[in-house]
Amino acid sequence: MTEELLDSDCEDTIRLSVSEAQALGEGALRNLGLPSDEAAIVATHLVDASMWGYEFAGLPRILVIAERPELRRPRTPISIVRETPVSALLDGGNHLGYVAVARGVDVAIEKARKTGVAVIGVRNCWFTGRGAYYLEILARAGLAAIYTASSTPTVVPLGASRKALGTNPLAIGVPGKVNPFIFDMGTSLVMTGEVMMKAFLGEAFPEVVGINRDGLPTRVASELVDGGVFPFGGHKGYGLSLAIQALGLLAGARMRNGDVSDFAHLFIAFDPELLMPAEQFTSELEELLTGIKALPKQPGVSEIRIPSERGFREREIRRTQGIVVKKPVVERLRQMA
Repeated sequence: MTEELLDSDCEDTIRLSVSEAQALGEGALRNLGLPSDEAAIVATHLVDASMWGYEFAGLPRILVIAERPELRRPRTPISIVRETPVSALLDGGNHLGYVAVARGVDVAIEKARKTGVAVIGVRNCWFTGRGAYYLEILARAGLAAIYTASSTPTVVPLGASRKALGTNPLAIGVPGKVNPFIFDMGTSLVMTGEVMMKAFLGEAFPEVVGINRDGLPTRVASELVDGGVFPFGGHKGYGLSLAIQALGLLAGARMRNGDVSDFAHLFIAFDPELLMPAEQFTSELEELLTGIKALPKQPGVSEIRIPSERGFREREIRRTQGIVVKKPVVERLRQMA
């Protein structure tokens, strides 16, 4: 019996195999001036995002990268500018965050394996993709980790009429029996990548999610680019976003362009063995998650899901089914490649 398609085909989409999507992404990125090794790192991250079901964080992101002014500025080698046995601050050298933050993850694993804990900051880079991607690497290396990322203004503080905060994600990951447990969320009502993709396609959100350049409520994506989006959850989301922006200062946000609201990334990673045997932790985690999934369900609910469970499941299915991308995006990327 043929497995039902996760993503339906329609006139304005094109289905790509994973290898086709990888090749298309790498070709377009090389055309933008990225070395082959960096193009492969970025494309792998983007294709993985699509396989998890996050279309806006996949290949369409290349179209946004192509318009960024940083792409035309000089890049310097990624380097460690401050270091102790348990910490490091990396300068990303104006590289894409997909590359610079991946290097930060490597340093975190190296230090945590030696000392049990690592505090890593990464500055002077831009666009990093999904925090869950990095936390999966850390968790599969046997580490528990917390990740925060500040970014350039996109989000409007509660009560303000102008954007001042980033989408500022928070992610937590720990090792599991089979797959890690990963929770990854943005503190904005909608994510920048989704806004940019809809703006490129001339689309709007179903409801008001932010303001236009005049401070008036809007759901039109192109107007949100010049205006800003709201934080999720009212004052709670706003407070969390501001706290993450503050943590970004510790990771060197101001060192890129002098603005305290800018890109910076902070990892705190540690070996669970510092607190208990790793096998005991993963067994207790499995007991916790299994117990939650076995709880009585409300009427109409077929499954109680665990964060990241859907993504792991769908990624395996899309390895066979491929990914679906909007036709204008594919056509533009083919022109670029």
